[in-house]
Amino acid sequence: MKEEKEKYCVVDAGNTRVKVVDFENGDVISQTSFSINDKEKIKSIIFLKKDTISILSSVLEEKQRDWIVEILKPNVVLSNKTPLPIKLDSYKTPETLGADRIANAVAANHYSKTPSSLVIDIGTCIKFDFVHNGNFKGGSISPGYAMRLKAMHEFTGALPMLDLEDNSPLVGDSTKYAMLSGVINGIHAEIEGFINQYTQQYQPLTIFLTGGDLKRFDKELKNSIFADCNLTVKGLYLILKHNV
Repeated sequence: MKEEKEKYCVVDAGNTRVKVVDFENGDVISQTSFSINDKEKIKSIIFLKKDTISILSSVLEEKQRDWIVEILKPNVVLSNKTPLPIKLDSYKTPETLGADRIANAVAANHYSKTPSSLVIDIGTCIKFDFVHNGNFKGGSISPGYAMRLKAMHEFTGALPMLDLEDNSPLVGDSTKYAMLSGVINGIHAEIEGFINQYTQQYQPLTIFLTGGDLKRFDKELKNSIFADCNLTVKGLYLILKHNV
C-alpha cells in the first residue's frame, strides 16, 4: 500500500500580488503568482484548492481579503491570535503585526541553527524581523525601492517618475541617475548597516533574506546569509501544520 501524501496549500495575499503555493510532504511542488488586480485568475486557481488543507495570509484590508476567504474556505486565516510555534509576548502591538512578518519569524526560528535569527524581507517595504530563543522581539520597517522612487516623484514638483534599474553608479551624472543612486545605493547601505549592528549585538546570529526584490541584493551578500524567496510561504506552511 502506498503511503498517502500530505498535501497543503498556502495562499499569501500581499499588497501587489497573490501567491498560491502547494506543499507535498513538506516540499514546495508548485507555485503561481498573480497581480492582486487579476481577480478572475485568482478565483479560478483558489477555487481548485477549496478542498485542500490551507492557510490564508493577507495584508489586505478586510473587504479585499473576505472574497478570497469565501472561495478558498481556508482552515486557518492567519492573525496575531492564531496559535504559533513562537511567542509574540515581547511585541507591544501584536494586533498590528503583519502576517508576512509573523510567517518570516516562524520560518527563521524553525530553520535557524542559532538562538538568534534575523529575517530581511526586501519587498514593497524593507522589513527586519528578529527572533531570539523562540520569541519574536520586533525589528524595523522602511520604504522599499519602488515606494522611494514614487515618493520622490509625488512629493516634489520636478522629479520624474522612474522605473527601477538593476544598478546605479555611486555618483549620478543626471537627475535620473542621482535619484537611482540615492534609492539603490541608499538601500544597500541601509541593509548593510543594519546587518553590521545586529551582528555586533547578537552572536551567534543566523540571517535570512527573502522578498520580491532580494535578487537586487543577494549577489553581494556573504555566504553566511541564507537567501530564500519562499521563506514566507514556508513559515505559513509551518503555522498551518502547527494548527492542523
